[in-house]
Amino acid sequence: MKLGICIPYRDSGDGVRQGHLDRLIPHLEEFLGKQGIDFTCYVGHQIDYEKFHRSGTKNVAYLQAKKDGCDYFAFHDVDMLPHDDCHYGHPGDTPKHIATWLSQWGYTLRDTEYFGGVVIFTAEQFERINGYNTEYVGWGMEDDDLYWRCVEKGYYEQKTLQEIKQKMVLSLDGKSTCIKINPSRELRRIPTDSFRIDIICKPEIPEQDPEHLIGKGNNKYLKYPILSKIGYDFGIDYNNSNAFATSMWDWKNQHIYRWRRRYQNNWTKISLIHDKDNKKISFQINDQDLGEKFGIQQSTISYEEKLKRYANVPFWLGCNDPNAWEGQRFFKGEIAEVKMWNQYDDLVLHYDMTKSICCDQGCKRCKENIVKDLSEFGNHGEIFNRNVRFLYNKEVIKDSPAPHRRYGTMECMYHDDEGIIDNQFQGDVEQTSKNEILYRKKMQKGEVNIDNSGLKQMKYKIHSIDTIYNRHKLINVRFNG
Repeated sequence: MKLGICIPYRDSGDGVRQGHLDRLIPHLEEFLGKQGIDFTCYVGHQIDYEKFHRSGTKNVAYLQAKKDGCDYFAFHDVDMLPHDDCHYGHPGDTPKHIATWLSQWGYTLRDTEYFGGVVIFTAEQFERINGYNTEYVGWGMEDDDLYWRCVEKGYYEQKTLQEIKQKMVLSLDGKSTCIKINPSRELRRIPTDSFRIDIICKPEIPEQDPEHLIGKGNNKYLKYPILSKIGYDFGIDYNNSNAFATSMWDWKNQHIYRWRRRYQNNWTKISLIHDKDNKKISFQINDQDLGEKFGIQQSTISYEEKLKRYANVPFWLGCNDPNAWEGQRFFKGEIAEVKMWNQYDDLVLHYDMTKSICCDQGCKRCKENIVKDLSEFGNHGEIFNRNVRFLYNKEVIKDSPAPHRRYGTMECMYHDDEGIIDNQFQGDVEQTSKNEILYRKKMQKGEVNIDNSGLKQMKYKIHSIDTIYNRHKLINVRFNG
């Protein structure tokens, strides 16, 4: 088995990328030699003066490696040096992501969908997804796009966690539907003392609200409260960046904030867990507890100061207190179940919408504005503008799709950051914003036909092929259109 390593490359004239290449190839010679892997590097070198075409240079390197008889292919950033725990062997039945624990992010995984740095494919796999989409130029999003191509062709991991057993769910319209839960003695010590809150819901971003895009400076984060207590707002939200978030405050008014990516229109179990004795807060999605190796998306964090106490104000489901101010946003989507446990592990609130809400608004035996608490503590809620939906089909909670991985550590060689700093694009902001719109507004929405946008449609011309470092190849290429 022979490996073709496909490297995108263009030096801007400052020698930085040339320096990376001068370190990478000798490092791979030694590293893969120890693993007994037969390989050749194919460097896609863009020699025109257009914007850098990372997607195209990777595709061109692949085509040459395939022509030379390579059996499988690693698409490899020029600035990544593998440590001993990285395995470059044949990927098997699915593409594999191996650049996981990166020095650039403190030897953590950037996020659970990250599919960049080094990925390995067979020819069949790469051509089935039609390679990299060559509409991306400049910095950003071509690796994300590659992963969504894998998702579309079934190359991903996803577990079914549980069925939604409710026959009926509360449907929230994003305008006025909400539930008020008065502050009983059992609920009053939440969030100050230890507690656990579980919510099963399916969020939706309202049609009139734009999704948050980094490239649009005036495109602000919008949050939609799922559970809240006003003051220094405590609660769980969904937001227009396709993520759940939780906010808590300590007594010195320092904000404690966690977020986890999760795309809308997916049933999700959210768990917020506070351990007062050990001063830890965990924010889990579908019972997944991500550790320190998952960087900013890790589930559990520690805090120092004691948490803020709240006055006798209600909890609200579906909004903040709607009487507090005008123009606030409501949660849009569906809620199937809500549970709260106190510091003694007593289940002090349980709403199962099949059993907690009367299905018939004209029923004389029920108070249609009451949400019945199924725990023994009687924390019934008052519902406003109720609406229910019957589940006729089996609906389930699934993990978010994730790449197949071989976890390995990579050293990232230094260069000026071309990515995101303080939630702002660097470098060619206009082009990166175009890439973001293509990815977020078209690719993720299923509006890109991947069979008609990629390797097969690429327009290019090879100027020459040079031998470098004694036996590797530099493919000098220009792109047209």
